[in-house]
Amino acid sequence: MALVPEPEDELEGLKIRVSEVMTPNIISVEPSVSVVDVAEMMDKYGIGSVLVRANEKIVGIITERDIIKRCVAKIRDRLPRDVSAEEIMTKDLITISGDADIFEAAKMMSEYDIRRLVVVDNSGRPIGIISMKDILREAPHIWFILSERLRLAKSPRGTLGLI
Repeated sequence: MALVPEPEDELEGLKIRVSEVMTPNIISVEPSVSVVDVAEMMDKYGIGSVLVRANEKIVGIITERDIIKRCVAKIRDRLPRDVSAEEIMTKDLITISGDADIFEAAKMMSEYDIRRLVVVDNSGRPIGIISMKDILREAPHIWFILSERLRLAKSPRGTLGLI
């Protein structure tokens, strides 16, 4: 018997597809929309992010964290109503397939230090957003498993370390 279970052993029976827990309703804005309008939309719909679309193509994402870090904390010479979505959006979208496992989504979020992933279909078209909150609501134990794996991987002894 191994001291550390094989990766699949501890997750057997936990296979939950991203598409089963994602938020399927995508809210998007044009790049020229003000940060105030973006924040009002987030508040109105009770969401933490919106996608930015230009010519029917998704070109970025804005999260609550983006508003705080890139607008409120950095842009001192203008008010949020004078700052456009395009100026603070994250342009390099990190996506995941709707068919992927939520453990993979949690792992990606941890690796990239983000709280949301854009979910895409087989053709790469956005079909939803999955957040860490969605994952934790569905499978709270997954974060413990992931954090333990990351701790072991970062330990001086690697995955051979004792728990």
